[in-house]
Amino acid sequence: MKPISYRKIAEAVGGRMEKDIEGEVTGVSTDSRTVKPGELFIPLVGEKFDGHDFIKMALEKGAGASLCAEDKKHKISDMGFERPIIFVKDTKEALLRLAGYYRSLFDIPFVAITGSVGKTSTKEMVAAVLGKRYKVLKNEGNFNNEIGLPLTIFRLEDQEVGVVEMGMSGFGEIRRLSTLARPKIGVITNIGISHIEKLGSKENIARAKLEMAEAMSERDLLILNADSPELYAKKGKLSPRTLFFGIEKGDLRAEDIKSLRQDGMAFRVKGDGTDFPLEIPFVGIHQVYNALAAVAVGLEFGLGPKEIQEGLLDARPCKMRLEFKKSPNGATVIDDSYNASPDSMKAALKVLSELGEGKKKAAVLGDMLELGDYAPEAHREVGKWTAAAADVLVFIGNHAEDMARGAREAGLSSGSIHTFSKKDEALRCLGELLGDCDIILVKASRGMKMEEIVDFLIGRS
Repeated sequence: MKPISYRKIAEAVGGRMEKDIEGEVTGVSTDSRTVKPGELFIPLVGEKFDGHDFIKMALEKGAGASLCAEDKKHKISDMGFERPIIFVKDTKEALLRLAGYYRSLFDIPFVAITGSVGKTSTKEMVAAVLGKRYKVLKNEGNFNNEIGLPLTIFRLEDQEVGVVEMGMSGFGEIRRLSTLARPKIGVITNIGISHIEKLGSKENIARAKLEMAEAMSERDLLILNADSPELYAKKGKLSPRTLFFGIEKGDLRAEDIKSLRQDGMAFRVKGDGTDFPLEIPFVGIHQVYNALAAVAVGLEFGLGPKEIQEGLLDARPCKMRLEFKKSPNGATVIDDSYNASPDSMKAALKVLSELGEGKKKAAVLGDMLELGDYAPEAHREVGKWTAAAADVLVFIGNHAEDMARGAREAGLSSGSIHTFSKKDEALRCLGELLGDCDIILVKASRGMKMEEIVDFLIGRS
């Protein structure tokens, strides 16, 4: 991070200092446990914590300065305000404002990526493609919200391009994040039913994702999934330029798609004046969509097919996302435990079915969260898909019986279906249930912590 003076910080966030102290910060942290000397500590408030309780600790560890909400001033009154404390109305809002100021110091293009599923994989592919020609900033892990994105932007120094994913759970979030990042290129991977509990319909989810367009000019480019009906319905109705990608239709299409089994996928890119073959080290047809989005970004930046191919081969799947591991008895464990939605469940089950052809297959699936009233039906539908994909089914969680009902309705015998309300109960039985299986898929929403199942299967616990 480029150094910023205390005075400039106060000006950028609309704050004030009790005393006008000279100095500057060289980084920003929201975690007092990891704050480094010279950084600005920004105390945030959550449901079960208040960062203001740790301002003194952060300063003792060497933080150069700290923000403090005006209504939390009493928490640091014993410090005497001899240290550089900048008082603001709201620390989270100040974090966004400071990141917005810092972003304005860099005249470089940003690529912003959102969508119901595939954001992280697409981000990794886009960053790898652009990395063949440019120095790229990207957000790490799940730093894709109103805290993570600002912290990513503070890492800007000498990069030439920014590639960031943006998550959301309701209206307004993509608008705020897009206003902060100011993307020249926006990507929406698809519209599924993640967060339907808050937004009520796929049309509303599309509206929330398309808030990105409000921060873009007519010269900018919005890259959209043509096979996602809620997005394709906006063709010709958006202010930025648009490019649609897809398999069934679109300006840029994937044809002649072939599975390379665990090694990835191969296909031809056609349309928009291009026609060339590609291979990606990602498994599943859903990853072909993500790769098409990365191709579209690469072409917009002027990269040729060779650079795009090299970049995609450099990209790697993220941990706990269709990650292949081995059990002590030689079975393949597909660790897709990072998160889950109906769409990603279906994609993972397709991978299991294809890679497990001629083998004994098992699926260990847990609850999908944030589905609201749609949850019972969504889990029942997932259960139906499992019947054609696996020989042994283990369902865990509050909706285990819903998934089992769907599997039975699709024709799977009850003897192949095992339900558990709690993960610990399942762990005691998995050795016996899955001992002779050749390939096992493990998947659920993040809150289910299904990596514990994976650790058991591969002998780590």
